[in-house]
Amino acid sequence: MKSAVTHALQIATLAAWVSSGIGAVVGFAVPQPWVVPAREKPSVLAVQRFVDLMDQPEQESPAESVEEPAENPEPVPVIASPTPPPMPEVLTTTDLTEIPELPAPEIRKTAQQIAPRPQPKTVPTEKPSAKPAAPPSTKPAAASGNAPPAVATSLSFGSGAGRQPAPAYPLQARRSNQQGTVVVEFLVGTDGKVLSAWVKSPSPFPALDNAALSTVRNRWSFPAGAARRYRIPIVFRLN
Repeated sequence: MKSAVTHALQIATLAAWVSSGIGAVVGFAVPQPWVVPAREKPSVLAVQRFVDLMDQPEQESPAESVEEPAENPEPVPVIASPTPPPMPEVLTTTDLTEIPELPAPEIRKTAQQIAPRPQPKTVPTEKPSAKPAAPPSTKPAAASGNAPPAVATSLSFGSGAGRQPAPAYPLQARRSNQQGTVVVEFLVGTDGKVLSAWVKSPSPFPALDNAALSTVRNRWSFPAGAARRYRIPIVFRLN
């Protein structure tokens, strides 16, 4: 029974939806005239624009409407004007005394004695002699026990008595592949120490000359005895 009632309600609902859909489709599909009701034109009211001047009441003139003053008017207060402050008294000044005229000062011309300017002192210069003085002799003194001989003795490297180490090869010269022979001449004192040394024949490179000269001056020594003069060649060669 319940299922039959439910089925009937569903069929009725479906029929209502279908009929409303068909009606909407027909309403949109079939053209229908739109009728707008016309409004009635409002009636014009007549307005009376004239005014009857005869019916207006008479107005009193301004002169007649002025009120008469009261018999006992109220007194008007009187405002007193402010009094100005008193002026200060002016002091009277006395007349200044006249300044008498002073006579003009007299200008006296005086001569001033100017001291003479001191002259610079001149130092007498010695006249140059006709013959210049002879320069000191650079030659060594004659051979004796304390003076080195005038002629150097040739010495080969490593053949002299005493201590004569080889000079160190300069690093920069080694890297630059510099080679050469330096001839050094030097003097030896009675105590066997080198008194002075100089380059007699240089090599093509100053670094080699300085290394040989420094070694002879500072590191070489000989046995004590008479003063000596040597000349020695020092060879720098890369193996």
